[in-house]
Amino acid sequence: MAGPTPEQRADYLVRKLENLIREGKTERGMSFKTWQALARSELSNAFSDFERQLLKSRQDAVGKRLILVGATAMVTIGFWGAALTVDRRYGDLVAYIFIGAGILLAGVLAEISFRRLANRYRTVAREKSFERIADFDKQLKRLEAEIWLKLKKTREQAEADE
Repeated sequence: MAGPTPEQRADYLVRKLENLIREGKTERGMSFKTWQALARSELSNAFSDFERQLLKSRQDAVGKRLILVGATAMVTIGFWGAALTVDRRYGDLVAYIFIGAGILLAGVLAEISFRRLANRYRTVAREKSFERIADFDKQLKRLEAEIWLKLKKTREQAEADE
């Protein structure tokens, strides 16, 4: 069963934000900072839900692949083990098949380990990029405050000169 489409998610989020604005409305209206905080929390909840669903579907796919490959390798090992006990002529062939099945299982386990490592790296990289964005935002706000102070001083000097 497929989840909602991106358009449906967007419509739901827009309706949710609209309800937040309507519920938080006063005679003067809602302050921008309040609206911004509410919107940020709703967006972060929506994004985290989406990421959770995506991660679960990926984990399910990898788990199914592991079960399929593991079961196939075990059935192969069992079949050729039984064939070896019946007739020892196929000893070399059975040994090669066992080695191949073992390599296949090791490859799947290595893929799972690699995926975990790659996901951890992506998470750290994403956190660092968000930290850089937050630092840049702080720098912009500080520069904006400095510009406003300089503008205010310039206006005061212009008024004093007149």
